[in-house]
Formats: sequence, C-alpha cells, structure tokens
Amino acid sequence: MTLFGRLLGTAAFLGVAGLAPQHAHAGLLSAAATVQAFYYNGVFAGPEGELPLGGSTSNPTSLAAPVSFQQGSLDGSLITVNDTQIIITNLLPSGTGFAYCFSGAVGSACTDAIDGFDFLFTGESIQGVSVDPSSAPSFLPVSATFQGNTHLGLQLISANEIRVDITGDDPVQGGRLILNIGTTPPITPAPEPASLVLLGSALVSLNAVRRRRAR
Repeated sequence: MTLFGRLLGTAAFLGVAGLAPQHAHAGLLSAAATVQAFYYNGVFAGPEGELPLGGSTSNPTSLAAPVSFQQGSLDGSLITVNDTQIIITNLLPSGTGFAYCFSGAVGSACTDAIDGFDFLFTGESIQGVSVDPSSAPSFLPVSATFQGNTHLGLQLISANEIRVDITGDDPVQGGRLILNIGTTPPITPAPEPASLVLLGSALVSLNAVRRRRAR
C-alpha cells in the first residue's frame, strides 16, 4: 500500500472512531453510582438506615460492585443490590409475631401506615421495576386499603428511588422478595475534541503528500 493510501486509511479510521457511538453498560453497577437502603417501621418518618456488610453507617455506598446490607435491627432482612436486581431475604420465622408490622399483626389486621423499604440511588437512570415471579408468595408488595391506610405496593418514585410497601406480610424464613430493575445507559457523548484534532492532523498530512507529489 502506498503512503497516500495508508494516510487515507488512517484518516478514515480516526473519523469513524471519533464519531461512532460509545456503547454504555445499562445495569445498576457503576463506579459513578451509589445506593442507600431504608426500612419504614410503621410510619414514613424516620426510617431505619440499613448498614452495608462490614460498614458502620448508612451513608451512600458505592455500586462499583454488588452491595449487601446486613440484617436490620427492625426489619430482620438481608438485602443484596446487584446489577439487575434487588433481593430482600427474610431471616425471621413466620407465624411467631415477626410479621412486617410494628405490632406483629398479619395482613389487613396491621394498622401501620407503611412497613417496607426505600432505596435511594445516585447516578442511575432506572426506567422500570417489577416483581420477579420467583419471589415468595407470602412476601409480595401490598396494594390495598385497610385499617384506614392506603398501601401503594411497588413504586418507582424517580429514576433514582424505589419504594416497596410490604405492610402485614409474614413470609417464611428464608423467603425472598426479588425486584427486577430496568435501566437505560447514559447519553452517548459527542465526539471528543481530541479525536477531531487527530482527524484534522491526518488530513493535513494527506494534503501535504499530495502537494509534494504534484511538484
């Protein structure tokens, strides 16, 4: 291949590389994202902040890797947030007064405004959340009105917040509530200035070779 051909190929490659879309990962895991988990113990005010395994505070935790939250003192659950799911595992025995209700009442007998979880993220673009079919039948979001309170089940509050109401649920020990998360990738960036500079340099070199050959 001639020098002219090689320069032409280089210019074309730089142009395509600089303008081609950059495919981005669309899951929850990202070094630029964080997560916090909270438990509502009967009321909306003052939810309990869940502690990540090995952590001592409920501050935002990096999602560079999957995050697990240790058993909460009020909810008795183990929570794992991975790339596409939030998995809540009940660690307490059912039928012994450990239902998700401040008084321990089961189902519509619970008078609480809410017992459930809230997940706050940063740096995400969550577009949807749904209950995985493999979740325990006794551990599902509650959408109903009883005891003067309306329960809204599973809610996507915003692209960075998910709330799930499980008031009165009494799941079996080891039962899991699995939430499937749908996200979209970040906006594809415009061509970088550096790529455009390289393309320009290649075209200048190409033009110089053509002028020398014409002499």
